Amino acid sequence: MCDLKTFYYKFKITPRPYAALPAGLQHNTRHKSHKAAPGNERPFLRIDIKHSPAFARAVPASNKGDAILKEPVLRIKTLVVLLVLPAIMAAAAQAPTDMKAANQLFAQSNWAKAAQAYEQIAAQDPGNGMAWQNLGESRLQLKQYGPAARAFRHAVQLKFRLLINQVNLARVAAARGDSAAAFTQLDQVAATGQGSRVRPYILRSAEFAPLHGTPEYKQLLEKIAPCRAPQYRQFDFWVGDWEVRDPSGSRVLGSNRVTLEQDGCLIIEHWASARGGQTGTSFNYYDIRDSKWHQLYLDNSGNAGAFPAMAGNLKDNRMVLLSDEKKSPVFRWTWYVLSPGRVRQMAERSDDGEKTWRVIWDSVYVEKNAAH
Repeated sequence: MCDLKTFYYKFKITPRPYAALPAGLQHNTRHKSHKAAPGNERPFLRIDIKHSPAFARAVPASNKGDAILKEPVLRIKTLVVLLVLPAIMAAAAQAPTDMKAANQLFAQSNWAKAAQAYEQIAAQDPGNGMAWQNLGESRLQLKQYGPAARAFRHAVQLKFRLLINQVNLARVAAARGDSAAAFTQLDQVAATGQGSRVRPYILRSAEFAPLHGTPEYKQLLEKIAPCRAPQYRQFDFWVGDWEVRDPSGSRVLGSNRVTLEQDGCLIIEHWASARGGQTGTSFNYYDIRDSKWHQLYLDNSGNAGAFPAMAGNLKDNRMVLLSDEKKSPVFRWTWYVLSPGRVRQMAERSDDGEKTWRVIWDSVYVEKNAAH
């Protein structure tokens, strides 16, 4: 077996191989040798395309209708692609149909036939991660634990839904009754720091039900609990049930109950003015996409634009959030601990591109338990 370039120089491209070409490409084809400079004897192919529409579209013709293919290897490879392409396209068109049929069997919980279908697909296309994953699931449902584990390992090796398929390997171990192997696999998932992404999947997997009462399982759930990284806890000092006063502490401005929700991933503010009639709610969260804290505040005025969305970070133990700095005016809100049970909240506004600021709100939060 040799590549096309070796074939060309070994056999000098005799006319015989062209007998297999389509009729439109055989027409008036002839091979001629041409003199070349000494030391650079390289035969090339001369093809008359005067009456060959296929080649007329493929290569530029000379004034006499002749085209000199100075790179015969490249042209031959092009011909091979043209000849093989229809078969490749037909195979590609068939693969999704096979996958669709297998997926239908899978959706119908027809595990035996689904496993057989995915086995064939994976054999023909070893890089198909979904086929390996679904093959593993089908084998697991059939209690064929060895083949199930092998299929899931293939998916892991392909890095296809890596966390899910690592959990799937743990499911196989648990189904076998090997809890030690299951926890070893799950601990590897926790060690990635991304275990919270598959926590719901772990919680609803029936194979882990026998493990629910064990200390190891409870420890695992704590390890993969969401929003436990330090950056998610930076604004916790604001959480509490507060009486809000003016800076002097002589006048009550309102009350604010700030709660930690959604497994610690969201801080919600519930503001009520002491004058009555005005209430507001803010949603505060840390976003891993930009590594910033965000706040969206809405009140009962019906004016959603009255309080622009803000974003920022903890700086020098102060949470500082700003509105869009490309728009004027710019608003800056700051929160920080004054002392245990006391938090200051201050708002500022800049109308000159953040050169100067003026205070538009200032308050001190006092825990209700310590307020009286």
